[in-house]
Amino acid sequence: MQSKKRLLYITDQQEYSEHGTVGPLFKGYLKEYLDVNIIYFTKFKNSFQAKENDFVVPIQYKKEISCYLDSKGVDLSSYDYVFVRNKPDILKDVLANRQKYGYKVGYRLSFPKKEEYYEAQKAKNSATFIDSVKNYFTAQSKKNLLAQCDIFMPTSKDMEDTFYADSGVLSFPLPAGLDPAKIKPHKESDGEERHFIYVGTLDALRDFEKVLVAFSKLNGAKWHLNISTLDSEFARAVIAKYPSISDKITILKADTLDELREHIDACDVGIALLPNIQIYSTSIPAKTMDYYTCAIPTLLTDNPKNRTLFSDEDALFCEFKSDEIAKKLSSIIDMSQEDIAKMGHAGQEKLLHHKRNYKIMAKELYEKLESL
Repeated sequence: MQSKKRLLYITDQQEYSEHGTVGPLFKGYLKEYLDVNIIYFTKFKNSFQAKENDFVVPIQYKKEISCYLDSKGVDLSSYDYVFVRNKPDILKDVLANRQKYGYKVGYRLSFPKKEEYYEAQKAKNSATFIDSVKNYFTAQSKKNLLAQCDIFMPTSKDMEDTFYADSGVLSFPLPAGLDPAKIKPHKESDGEERHFIYVGTLDALRDFEKVLVAFSKLNGAKWHLNISTLDSEFARAVIAKYPSISDKITILKADTLDELREHIDACDVGIALLPNIQIYSTSIPAKTMDYYTCAIPTLLTDNPKNRTLFSDEDALFCEFKSDEIAKKLSSIIDMSQEDIAKMGHAGQEKLLHHKRNYKIMAKELYEKLESL
């Protein structure tokens, strides 16, 4: 029997992370076709660790990862593919050693974070000419590195066209999807209130306060908002600005994806509203997939990208304006549990059958790699 080809996936994530495509795709379904090893980085340990199929590397060695792995007995020449997630400095080292070890190089871009930071500076009117010049040269440097890769895996084709057009590299978009082994049927929330949940960051660029303003307009309505975010201290500071509704908001803590899904499962509608700006309108919000894993429908910004995948039968839409959001929230509160369940189930089924399914994506990625 012919042995499987080997893939080394160098993440930018901390040990034990399950976020994005790392868990279900690379640690899961892709292993049916390839032998996969994953590298995580740690800020808390100074020694190299091998754990089953994974390696844990002290973060200070990330820019010289190839040499470091070699010194620890990891034979890079045994890998057919080496993928890098998000970090250009790691990609630069992997590309520099490609000829020495003979692997093909893939670059996975989950989100253009540098571009997001620059947009945030502009939103706060604090972006200087120097920031503009720095952003330009950072983008050009990324494009130069990308042009040397064998395959590029952006979150969406729109993201590629907007930020990395004409790279000349084979592209295979890897959007967020559903893990068919983790999906759940819709479950009604307890009590008479309509339970909403927001998963993610609450920073200035995402302008989540527009959503809070909208909720504050719902006088007498029966609702509760749950927020799951990594920076709970910042979330509390934001919520404190809206004392009239603070008792109707709960900040949740979820250390694992399973815990997060338990929180989502106890709610009725997920919120994935983002400003209708270029940085957010090139891909469907990843949190949407967490919501539909639990078969709860999502409230999305009404833009062309979100409409490419969802319709009024399986999602909820409104403009990113407080008055419009308030109107939509009010109509959602008046919906029956039956209609909400029907919508959530329809969205879940659509995603599973429209290639937003990690099992399908793994097979197609393997076939694409075989074509290199």
